Amino acid sequence: MGLQAGPTETFVVAVLVAVTAQMAAARMHFPAIFFWLVAGMALGPYGLHLLHMEALQPALHTLIELGLAVILFEGGLNLNLKAMLQHGWVVGLLLVFGPALNMLVGGGALHLISGLDWPVCLLFGALVSVGGPTVIMPILRQVRLHRSINAILASEAMLVDAIGAILAIVMLEVVISPQVTPAWLAKVLLTKLVTGGVVGFTCGWLLSKALVSERWIKDMELRTIATLASVWGIFLLADSLSPQAGLLAVLVAGATMQRMELPDIQRLRHFKGSLSVLLISLLFVLLAANLNLPMLWNFTWEGLLLFAILALVVRPLTAWLSSIGSNLSRNQVLYLGAIAPRGVVAAAIASLFAIILQGSGRADGQMLQSLVYIIIIVSVVVYGFLASPLSRWLDVRGANDRSVLIIGGGQMGVELARVLGEDREVRFIDLNAEAVATMQRGGYLALRGNALDPLFMEVAHAEEVSNVLVMTDSSDQNLLIARLAREEFHVPEVFVTLQEDDEQRHARLIHQLQARRLFASSYNYSYWNAEIHHKKLVHENRAVEPDSPLIGRKLSGVRITSGVQPLAIIREGKSLIPHDDTVLQEGDVICMLVRPERVQEGQPLILPPASDNSVAGKSQRLPG
Repeated sequence: MGLQAGPTETFVVAVLVAVTAQMAAARMHFPAIFFWLVAGMALGPYGLHLLHMEALQPALHTLIELGLAVILFEGGLNLNLKAMLQHGWVVGLLLVFGPALNMLVGGGALHLISGLDWPVCLLFGALVSVGGPTVIMPILRQVRLHRSINAILASEAMLVDAIGAILAIVMLEVVISPQVTPAWLAKVLLTKLVTGGVVGFTCGWLLSKALVSERWIKDMELRTIATLASVWGIFLLADSLSPQAGLLAVLVAGATMQRMELPDIQRLRHFKGSLSVLLISLLFVLLAANLNLPMLWNFTWEGLLLFAILALVVRPLTAWLSSIGSNLSRNQVLYLGAIAPRGVVAAAIASLFAIILQGSGRADGQMLQSLVYIIIIVSVVVYGFLASPLSRWLDVRGANDRSVLIIGGGQMGVELARVLGEDREVRFIDLNAEAVATMQRGGYLALRGNALDPLFMEVAHAEEVSNVLVMTDSSDQNLLIARLAREEFHVPEVFVTLQEDDEQRHARLIHQLQARRLFASSYNYSYWNAEIHHKKLVHENRAVEPDSPLIGRKLSGVRITSGVQPLAIIREGKSLIPHDDTVLQEGDVICMLVRPERVQEGQPLILPPASDNSVAGKSQRLPG
């Protein structure tokens, strides 16, 4: 193929393949892990052999460990601790029953099927207890589940990685050294948990203090690099004190740092998130390419049978036991018991253990690796296709078509929320403290913060809403927030206000985002907020009468009187969000803010196009 079988060429090809597969997955709205696995196996030694894994073999162990350290640290940095604590009982029981049942039932099933020794079978059970945040997070964002199920699945996936990994490491010791006693195992497990927790918390706290003070590390670029170096240092320190405690340590360090008031926490999140995605995709491609495909094929039926047992027996039983004493509904428990994908951590640890077992003279390492990969592949396909229809069937979705998140509207946003809030659930994010306080006094979920920071979007649960209205004083910023809402939180409908003359300049991006122009006209943020602040505006409602020339007209084509700002349209008792393509109908009630001195009694406020020769002004003032 023109490429030498060197480590550099193999590494670069793997990166290119990984990124291409990620782009294809995003395009097709399917978990990228499936594409990484297929690409790796197709291009590996048993396929086209574009990836020469023998060239990377000496460094594969190191790549796996360093990659896992960054992935788990990034997971801790993004772990929603508040949501996790709200559902701590269920999450805690999942972390207890999940690994235990996977080991006992999954390991027992493998023992019956294959006749392997119990220590090896229990090691398999520990390996498949490791979850998959790299698979579950895309599913959660695309399916848009109820807040409780979303938080439980996300928290479990993040935490079970470290716990399951440590459990697997302990079981590996049993396989390699069969003479160990239960007391020794309990001591080792406790030592690793304590070491990982203490080292992670202490180092995370110290690193946060260094970053907060900006006394030691002032340069912004250096801060991200120093954080990355520290992550690997934390991993190495914990591992040196207790082998393989580093995975838990970096997870705890990330969770500790997110609780500190770091001035550039989002910059760190963005950097670590991008690096984590690259490492995850790269590791999956390399690990899939390193698979022994003939052996994988030989154990296909055993793997499928084991997956069925894990999916139909172990996971539902785990969900049922973990839900005892909780306020989860029956359908929520059923959904929780039906979703349990495995991801990169399970794959990486299985590959790492295969290398270790092979080095110790064990012949069953590749068999375990093959079985784990079969379960990963099948789980990705099954849960990727099952998650969405099952959420509809069980009715555990969190969003509804009447929910609205208003961003950056200031006082005008408050007025809009009052109108839409008559028949919708409304949430609010703004930097205007007065507007946020007003909304909070009204009983709305309102946050003070910059919506460009995904943290505020997460706290407002943007993944649950169906409509986002972005109305800051900057068209550019509105479109950036709209992109975040659309691409990261998969909000179905996004509306943006645009300053005068900005529509043509941003036409391509608006079309790409499939965003709608709010209010169907240019919007002067400063003017309308100042008018509301000085109490110069009143609410006015006008109905579209049966013979009105406005019937059948798009809002983008009508004329709006100076000093008038439409807020919403009430049609058959339901509020509609006004945008360019809104077509007026007979009986519509147009809710507006009006500057009274600008209009006369009975004057039409909404007029047909100037080219229309019909009599304009058939709209009548509503009583009251």
